[in-house]
Parts: sequence; C-alpha cells; structure tokens
Amino acid sequence: MPLFMKCLVIEFFLGVSSLASGAPDRAADRAELTHKKQVIWPALYAERDARGLEAFLLEEFRILEPEGSVRTGDAEVAWLASTPPSDGPDDFFFSIQEIVFPAADVAMVYGHGDSTRTDEQGRPCHHRYWSSNLFVRTKAGWKPAFSHVSGARCSPQKEAMATKSRP
Repeated sequence: MPLFMKCLVIEFFLGVSSLASGAPDRAADRAELTHKKQVIWPALYAERDARGLEAFLLEEFRILEPEGSVRTGDAEVAWLASTPPSDGPDDFFFSIQEIVFPAADVAMVYGHGDSTRTDEQGRPCHHRYWSSNLFVRTKAGWKPAFSHVSGARCSPQKEAMATKSRP
C-alpha cells in the first residue's frame, strides 16, 4: 500500500476514534465560564470596578443594547467609571440557560438576569432581562467578546422571582 494510502487510513481511524470518544470534556470550561458570568462580571459592576472590567473584557468587546445601539468595551468601561455608586439590587442573579461551544475556543453563554428594583413610579418590581454573551479563550482564560441584552422589563413585585440556584 502506498504511503499516501496508509496516511489516509490512519487519519480515518484517528478521526473515527475521536468521534467515538465524543466531545471533549468541557467541565473545567463550563465551571470557569459560569464563575465569570455569575460571580466576576456582576461584581465588577456592583463595585464600579472600571479597571477590573477593562482587564476582564476582550479588547474588541462590543455590547448590543436593547434599542439597537452598539457600544465598545472602551465606552462601557468609561460609562462604568463615570457612574456613581448606587444602591444596586442585593439579590441580582444571572441564571445560565445554556453554554454552547461552537468552536474549540469560543463559547456562547445565554440566560437571564433577575433582581428586585423599583419601577418608574418607585414601586418595587421584579426586573428581568435576557442576555447572550460570546466568550473567547485567550492565554489569560475566557474573556467576553460580545454581549447582547434584550427583553428587559420590571413586573409588579407580586410576581415572585424565578427559582434560582446560586453558585
């Protein structure tokens, strides 16, 4: 058998064995992404840590706002730096619906954020928004490259917050 054919046969069997073993174990990736999305990212906003946010985001980061405008990571960091500390919600939690890996070093994380806030009339309400995030693996670990927020609404407080499990 010519060398070329031997290489093809070996490549075929290696490919079949990797398919048989299934997808790579993503447990460590899922744990890191979950921690970053549910703990690190919200803490940076709650603490108004603009320098931390700048280090956290991929340099090319973009956010697509609910009304369709797009902001750069630099603009997001500048906004956070200029925003005075507030009495933000103590009960904010992001529930991850799914983490998808479309490529080896790319992850999509989507779900919804929930908290207790006040509406335009000053009444307590259950605030919820939906978000999808694209993370890219770098030498420094997973970093957000893109975020999209939609469906933000504040429902009357009598609607109980969704069941959630904290990390």
